[in-house]
Order: sequence, then C-alpha cells, then structure tokens
Amino acid sequence: MDLPLDASRLLLPATEVCVLTAGMDTRKLALLRLAFKMHAARRYRLAVDAPELTPEMALVDIDGEGWPLWQRFRRDHPALPAAIVTVSPPTDAPAPVLGKPLRIEELFPLLSELRHAPPPEPDKWTPPPRQVASPAPARTAPARIERFDPERGLLGLACLMQRQARDAAILADGAPIAAIAGSRGQAYLLCEEARLRELCRGEAMVQPGDWPETERLANASPHPLKPLLWQWAIWTARGRLLCAIQADTPLRLRHWPNLTRLAPIPDAHRVCALLARAPVNLRIVARLLHVAPANLFDFLAAAHSIGALDIGAGTMLNVISTPPIRGAPPVAAAPPPSARGGLLSRLLRKINGL
Repeated sequence: MDLPLDASRLLLPATEVCVLTAGMDTRKLALLRLAFKMHAARRYRLAVDAPELTPEMALVDIDGEGWPLWQRFRRDHPALPAAIVTVSPPTDAPAPVLGKPLRIEELFPLLSELRHAPPPEPDKWTPPPRQVASPAPARTAPARIERFDPERGLLGLACLMQRQARDAAILADGAPIAAIAGSRGQAYLLCEEARLRELCRGEAMVQPGDWPETERLANASPHPLKPLLWQWAIWTARGRLLCAIQADTPLRLRHWPNLTRLAPIPDAHRVCALLARAPVNLRIVARLLHVAPANLFDFLAAAHSIGALDIGAGTMLNVISTPPIRGAPPVAAAPPPSARGGLLSRLLRKINGL
C-alpha cells in the first residue's frame, strides 16, 4: 500500500542524536528535554540521559562560570561541534551563539547546523578580559535634618506679641525695626526689607521696646500681621524643620490659611489638603505627597507662625480615609395584589367572597 510521504516518514524510526551539555543546571536540562520531545522528525537526547550514545554536538552555557568553562570544554572536546548559550552574546564569539531565553524556532535550526558542520579548527581564540566589578560606593550617612527654634530671634518675639495681643516695638541694636500691634493684628515696618531678611537669617539679639512715637509711625503704613509673620517664618526656616517636630509627631491644621494673600510656597495647597483632613506625621506626608523636604519644612514653620498648625495633635493618628457614601438600601416594591399568595390562597379568597 502506497502511503503519503508524510505518513511514510512517521513510520520510519527517528534518528537519535546525542547532545552534550555543559554549565547547565537541572532546570535548564528539563527545558531541553521538553523541547526535544516536541521534535518528531529527529530524536534528540541529552548525553546525561543516554550514556551509551556518542555525543554529536554540544551546548555550553557560559553564564555561570564564564569563558573558563568554554576553554576547558574545548580542551577536553577539541573536535566536537558546539554552540555557546548565553544571555548576552559576545561580538566576536568562537562558535555559534544561542541566546537566552531559549526559543524552539532558534534551537533546532542551530542543532541541525551543528550536526552538519565540519569539525572545528584548533581554537586560537582568546577570551575577552574579565570585567572587574567596580567596588560599591561607600554608604553615606543619611542627610541630617537641620532644625531651628521658632521661639528665638525676630520671628519668636513677633509671634509672642501676636499671641499675647501686645502692642510694642521690636528693637535690634537699640534701634526700632518694627512695631507690632498685636491687639489689632497689624505691624509697622521701620526699616528696609533687606535688614529684616538679614535679621531673620541670623540670630541677632532683639528685644521688645516701648511703642514708637507718632511722628516715627507717620511714614510707615500698617501691614496685616499674619502675612508678615508668614514671610518672616520662610526667611527664618530656609528649609529647616521646627525643633518640636519629630518624624512621628502628629500634625494637623486648625484652619486652611488664605494662601492667596500669603507668600507662595511650592506644594502648599497639597500639604494643606492633607493636614486639614486628619492628623498625620512627616512619614505619611512624605509617602503620600512626595514633596521636597525644604518646601514642606518652610510650610510647617509658616503655618506655625500664624497659629494654624497643631503640633502633637493627639497621640493616635486617625486612618486617612473616607468611608464610602452609601444611600439607604432600596425598599422592595410591594407586589401587586394579584401576585400575592399562591393558587390555594386565591381559591380560598374566592370561596370566602361567595
């Protein structure tokens, strides 16, 4: 009986081809066994599974031991065709290269090429120089957070006058630089802005003094006190953290500052939205907002200066989440009278109605 060409091929015994492996663990060998079972035209077998067969080709994995494994293999099997298996193929390889991950459409054509390849010539190839891993950089200590005391200096004295609703002048080197009307929430500036910025940046000795004469205030216009303290706090903080705040100190805003009338601070709206919702600490703020620490510390100092920040607002932090809004469960509509009860109930009602 004449059979089609494909059917007659299936009746012929498959030729066994032995493949020697080097540098492969049990997992890689299992992958090769699975791939070999899928090839019906020719039966490939691993040398470890068929010691009675003579290897016709080899697959050498150099990702583990490196090029010394290939050199040792060539010294032991100088005439055996072989392919190099690696995840990063070299530019000038001494043999055909099979890249990882292994693919069937690349594996079997390469094995067929090795089976018909002539014996390799004596290996005069020299391996590339081994790359020495650069030493890991020394671990640097985490950046130290600089702190400052908001109760000292020009900012501290002005905030104290605000809390005490006190009307007095602030003297620096014996000369008045500002007049704080804490009872009215106003301030009079008696020197240049550059001088005030310099006093905020340093810890100059300032002291309260008597309210200036009317003639001295004639050329000074009143300013709202809170925007002035907000600005002085930014100049004083300069990216530093209040000394009373630790990483786990709960923080909460008493009220939302009017940011449209205050000196701008990057990400101030986002920080306000978080701190006004529930008490949080610096760890939570950093994890949720990813704001620059300097901007966050400036905001905390400014909010504290106008009395908008609660430090240590409770020992337990509430979960920052809003329960889902659920309406009342829908009330099932009452079934129509005709649908109430079963057949027996309807018959009884009809009998009673007779």
